[in-house]
Amino acid sequence: MNRILFTLTLLCCFVSGAVRAQEVLTFQQCVTEAAAHNLDLRVAEQTVKADEANHMASIGQFFPQITFDARIGQSGSGGLNDALDGPTSQNSSLSLTATQDIFSGFKDFAAVDQANSQLDLARAQLTQAKAQLSHDLIVDFYTLLYTQQEITLLEDIVKRDQANQDLVQMNFDGGTDNKGSLMQVQAATQQDQYTVEQAKRALRVAQRNLDQVLGRNPMEDNQVQGDFDIPSSADSTPNFVELTNLTPAHLEAVAQLQLSESGYVSARSVFLPTLSANAQLSRSGWNTGGNDPSWSAGLELSLPLFTGGKDFFNLQSAEETKKGSQDTLESTDLKTESSLESAYASYMDSLDEMKVQEFQVQAAKTQEEIGKAEYLNGLLIFQNWNLLETALTNQQKTELSDSLNIKTMEANWELTEGKGVMP
Repeated sequence: MNRILFTLTLLCCFVSGAVRAQEVLTFQQCVTEAAAHNLDLRVAEQTVKADEANHMASIGQFFPQITFDARIGQSGSGGLNDALDGPTSQNSSLSLTATQDIFSGFKDFAAVDQANSQLDLARAQLTQAKAQLSHDLIVDFYTLLYTQQEITLLEDIVKRDQANQDLVQMNFDGGTDNKGSLMQVQAATQQDQYTVEQAKRALRVAQRNLDQVLGRNPMEDNQVQGDFDIPSSADSTPNFVELTNLTPAHLEAVAQLQLSESGYVSARSVFLPTLSANAQLSRSGWNTGGNDPSWSAGLELSLPLFTGGKDFFNLQSAEETKKGSQDTLESTDLKTESSLESAYASYMDSLDEMKVQEFQVQAAKTQEEIGKAEYLNGLLIFQNWNLLETALTNQQKTELSDSLNIKTMEANWELTEGKGVMP
């Protein structure tokens, strides 16, 4: 009975694995899964949460700091033997202390500004991580879709090669063509059969790449379904300057500048006096009845006079860092604007090229059909007909690769914008 149950369990596991291994994913399913399980995105989200907590922590310095202390001990005179056997006295105390910063040379405000800037930086990096994930998902999904369709196309080409080989074999047997033509069409068939096997190996690589983006362990045979969804026309040319100010690259550079400005304020604050108020309620000897409680309250003003010059050089360093961040922001915007225009131009070029390619495929199909009929009727020599066959094969491959190229250029354009399909 146990053996039967064990066998049924193994069978269920095998069936379950087989069903999962042949899972077919749509693009929207991949978006949902990547948003939930991609590890790089999860790290960026956790960083934002950590910086949100740090931001809340920075506000705490504006509230009173309250400390409770309790002490108990024993003391005596003499050496070690006296400590063990001699007379001792006990001492103990309780105290409650409250301290409130009144002015700290704007260091507390700078700390809050730094926490805010760090949070802005983390949010910009999260936006960039989403854009990068969207880019990788689009490229990997459509690469897998392309490879699946490429295998189908190549298998159709092999079938056409075999039909052509039969046709040339018939003409060779009939004495209307030579052995060279037959060997050439046989070689073309073998080459295309090898290309099919090569595409199947590329399919495995594409599957692994998509698995990694989705945050899942490698599967046996995950497939995707969908269309390339090629846009019929391009939108109007965008304003690249305005787009630059919305990109994560710009927002990250702005956050870095704000961080350096806050660091400069913090470094300058050490040259200003600090003022704080404190109050304390205490009692000593509490464990033996002790003395009456005591209290104290006061203001404390502190002004550093000389610290070995480190404060001066720290301020100088912070000032140079701020200047560097200003230059970095300007440089980042110039590079981003250039990258936006370049990515948009490449995307538009790929769309225009696709329109031309579609027409070329139709022309190649028509020429191939006419050429085959003429060769069959002895009106066209093998070499000229073979050129038409090769042209059709190349045009069909190019059309499919152009579809993938458009999706890649579209993903590059969205990545440069800092946008994408991630929620």
